[in-house]
Amino acid sequence: MSKALFATARVSGWRGICCQLTGSDRFPSGDDTHDHHSGQTKPKRGTGENDRFYRQFHSPVRLYPYRLATAMRYSLLVLLLPFSLSLPILSVSAADSPELLSQINRSSEDFWPQAQRLVEEQLYLMTQIQRAIAGPDVNKAEAVRGQLILHSGAVERFLQSQYRLPRRLCSNSTSSNAAADLSVPQQRVYCALYASTQQLRPVVSVLEGRLPMLVGLAAPNTQPRLDEPLLSSPLNYREPVKPRYEEVPNLPVAEPPVIGLPTKTPSSEDLPFQPAIAPPVQATIALSEAREKLLSTLPAFPESARIIDPTLNAQIIDRSTYSLLPVESQAYAKLQTQPNTGVARVLSAESYRPDPNQLRNRLQPTVAERFPFVALGKSSSGLTPRFTLQIESGNFQIPLPGLDYGFMINLGEVPLENLNPILQNIRTLSQEQRKFFLNYSPPNQLEALQVDRLRFLTGKDRAGLIPSVSLPASTQAPAILNNTYLLRLFQFQLPEVILQREPISRAQRRYLDQILETPSSDVLVAFRPINRRSDGSYTVLWRVLNQFPDPKIQDLDNYVDLE
Repeated sequence: MSKALFATARVSGWRGICCQLTGSDRFPSGDDTHDHHSGQTKPKRGTGENDRFYRQFHSPVRLYPYRLATAMRYSLLVLLLPFSLSLPILSVSAADSPELLSQINRSSEDFWPQAQRLVEEQLYLMTQIQRAIAGPDVNKAEAVRGQLILHSGAVERFLQSQYRLPRRLCSNSTSSNAAADLSVPQQRVYCALYASTQQLRPVVSVLEGRLPMLVGLAAPNTQPRLDEPLLSSPLNYREPVKPRYEEVPNLPVAEPPVIGLPTKTPSSEDLPFQPAIAPPVQATIALSEAREKLLSTLPAFPESARIIDPTLNAQIIDRSTYSLLPVESQAYAKLQTQPNTGVARVLSAESYRPDPNQLRNRLQPTVAERFPFVALGKSSSGLTPRFTLQIESGNFQIPLPGLDYGFMINLGEVPLENLNPILQNIRTLSQEQRKFFLNYSPPNQLEALQVDRLRFLTGKDRAGLIPSVSLPASTQAPAILNNTYLLRLFQFQLPEVILQREPISRAQRRYLDQILETPSSDVLVAFRPINRRSDGSYTVLWRVLNQFPDPKIQDLDNYVDLE
């Protein structure tokens, strides 16, 4: 009896399932067939073979496999629905377990070292990119391009390990508790890394576009081996590029040209071509914004993290190399508050002469432009006199650009405080030297002025025509620590029409006096070297003793080219 009831229930159960599949309250028989287009069950005409098939197996599975599989798939989703609804509840309740708490704490501890390393690398990389897009070196541009690609991948892996949807987490509409295992400072650093990396993506194409422009200026430094994998590059390193120019021989420094006389200029084919490279505006803006985003998050790091901005670090190194050290400025802060006194750095002459064989961007400021000579006040004609002094072969030397010149003498160990404007009571200074420093007056004619200038430079009245003369002072003197030097400087700012031999039109003749204005200065300075650095430069104390009337040149109109 029980077996019969069980068989009846089994058939009834399958009947219910099949009725739901077919949409009919009648159990399908062997003479029925199902129309998949209309969704209706119709009687099937035949010999009754299907009836025997059904009676043999008593299972609708073989009759309706498609519908049954569909029903089982939906039944599986219904069974899994309660488990999916209970997952948030399980994660919240399971967060109280010690194992998960320790895992979250361990993840939080690992966040800061990785974030610090990536932020430091990205700040340094942006500094290198800024130099590469403004420089002529194709090797550097190619290197930073590959470094940027590798660094972007490292940042992306770090972001994915912390939270898999950085765009969702860093959007303005997302609440701060989107990532429960990241604190507010960590989310701030996380989003700054994500945003700055996104802004750096277009820089890769900018670097790729500059590579063909830089090829040919200089050859690649090294050639990689054939078995080394290469990043995708538009350059073919296996065919080295020859530099456009040969190296310039080490020639002596040329004497200053004579103004008013034609001179032979060197052929441009014999000199290396120094390109003028303007950094792309789009890349410069992207780098600046990405850098600001990272710098704004530095306060969010723990106190143990010491992240130094490489741009500021480079500026500090640059100032320490070519200017005073902070300790020197602090040690003589009181002295610099006194009028007509100060502290200066005297660099070597090589610092102001760029190597012609070293490729550089001629739009970048030189050392003399970044760190000009110390100002010594202001003249009545408007020119700012400067402490123009350099080191050449262990001697203090006066540079002679344009019409500038001067002379100096070593007074020995005489304190600066003992010197006065009329140079009295100086036992190491002869009367001839004293009169020379106080009474010398520059000529007011251009040709005579240049003759005097060459006389101090060469020690001869005319270049090789008259034997050497004994002068009470010279343009250079051996550098000795703690000795006091007396220096007189003459500086002129010649108009461009004289220096460049530009013609003056008829319309400009009425303004000829204004065009030929030549601001100038004449100062008497004493200085004392107090420290010598390992690179041969000196730190000196200086004091302006006297300022003479500004020298004048009265015949400049004879050297003007009138149209």
